[in-house]
Amino acid sequence: MFLAAAAAWFCLGCSRADIRNETIASANGDDIKVFELREFLGLRGGIGAATNVPVEKKKEALDRLVSGRLLAQDAVSLGMDNTEEYRSAIERNKQGVLIAALFRKEMDSKLKVKDKDVEAEAKKLREADKNLSEVDASFRARQALSEAGMRSIEGDLISASRKETSVAVDKELIKKIGTGGAVGDNAVLATAGGEKIAYGPVKRMLQAVPNGPRGGQDLSRNPTAIEKVLEREISGLTMAAYAKKQGIEGTDWARVVQKELERSVLINLLVEKVVPKNMTVTDKEIGESYAEHEKMFVRDGKKIPLSEVKEQIRNFLENRKRSRALEAYIEGLKKKAKITVNEALLPKV
Repeated sequence: MFLAAAAAWFCLGCSRADIRNETIASANGDDIKVFELREFLGLRGGIGAATNVPVEKKKEALDRLVSGRLLAQDAVSLGMDNTEEYRSAIERNKQGVLIAALFRKEMDSKLKVKDKDVEAEAKKLREADKNLSEVDASFRARQALSEAGMRSIEGDLISASRKETSVAVDKELIKKIGTGGAVGDNAVLATAGGEKIAYGPVKRMLQAVPNGPRGGQDLSRNPTAIEKVLEREISGLTMAAYAKKQGIEGTDWARVVQKELERSVLINLLVEKVVPKNMTVTDKEIGESYAEHEKMFVRDGKKIPLSEVKEQIRNFLENRKRSRALEAYIEGLKKKAKITVNEALLPKV
């Protein structure tokens, strides 16, 4: 949970010796830092340069970050930050903001990757793979050590939060649900600190699992599935409570996480508004695409009939039209925007 949601943009207290806090681009005065681009390129934590990524790929990634800034700004200009959808999305993620901010704070102070350790790990990698270059070996070594450090921090935070917060799970009630007993939606399955987890929300989560019931069993009555959901919810509650105790609210880390959340919500709301969900795709277009890519539609040496892949092609064309509509909208925003890019930094990202 934390590695996926909280590894980005934690370098609030990093040394200026590295360029990761330098501004690589700006969109209407909204700066984009080097560590944001590194994160976007897959370097969680933004530690170390993306030495194995060509400059052109870095440019493409930076262009997408700039596009995100412009979309968020446009959403604000349209008043989307003053809608019920926006407020609801922000409210639903309050707990996640606390958790992510605490994790970033811990990473900022504790995640240290020493050059000598990178060299030792890179040497091991090159001994195992003689074709691996020094640059790639060093890159992989630094990433592996960073990921190991993040997992260690994650585990320590989970352990600390569990010790600080009392947790109780009603095993008998879960067993009753599994045996078909009548249990109301308001029945409390677990508590974490002063927070309660009722059966209703857990049931709805499990009923929303793709493909519905598996093996003929309703997951909302499966004790193992219920306990897995409870474990996830308990982890969130205990971590959020622990973050509050650590005084994370109101800190720079919390403000950074909150800003990123707000931007993400705004972008999603705008895309839903400006890109039609149902793009019209005609049978003629499907037929033309089928003919154009006929070499792709072969199974066991035989051509797959159009009827078997028609809906697959339709979905592909719909998605492509949506992508092109969004690209056109972004190009319109770029024409009106003031964008600056420090290309001299790209090779060092």
